[in-house]
Amino acid sequence: MFVNNYCLSMNCIIAPLNGCGGIYLGNLDAAKDSQLLTQYNIGAVLQVLDQSVPVRGAQKLWIMAEDSEEFPLNKYFEQAIKFIENQTKKTNVLVHCYAGISRSAAILAAYLMQKYDWTINQAILHLQSKRRIVNPNPGFMIQLQDFQQKLRNNNQESTLSLATIQHESQNDQQNNQNCQREVSPLHKISRLDEFNNKLDQFRNQLRIKHKVC
Repeated sequence: MFVNNYCLSMNCIIAPLNGCGGIYLGNLDAAKDSQLLTQYNIGAVLQVLDQSVPVRGAQKLWIMAEDSEEFPLNKYFEQAIKFIENQTKKTNVLVHCYAGISRSAAILAAYLMQKYDWTINQAILHLQSKRRIVNPNPGFMIQLQDFQQKLRNNNQESTLSLATIQHESQNDQQNNQNCQREVSPLHKISRLDEFNNKLDQFRNQLRIKHKVC
């Protein structure tokens, strides 16, 4: 049907596997082709366009976005990632813009970076290996670089938090051991006092008996 992936209206980016839905990247024609969506079991569509377009037989999330270097697409990264993540639990997902080159590709790159802890280069190269025309505009690439730095910072904070928890746990264990060391002599003193009291009582009893005799 198609000679190469230049001609496809959409391409499979992540194949369905073990009950998890696959992810497809495509253009407007793919989203409008209800027969194609049915054929590939696509039940959710993420639309990244300046105008909403009706989609039949699938749940749709529309992100109003222009293919402009100045457009703040990164404002919608988290919303888009959450939608893809939730929908792939139950169905295949199509992410598309007008041509499947820039806007939708940038959104999917952000998803891949967060999902698989990929760098921006790894994400773009993977997308281009599946759909060779992928080419987010320079403004979107800068936003993806910022997103990459944000992910790195979050990972570093998570690592520091884990290290802090482990350190506090070690301190707690040490404190417990110290408490046990401190309690132990006190316990010994308490038992010694008890013994001395009993000894005094016994001596008193002996004195009383001696007086009686």
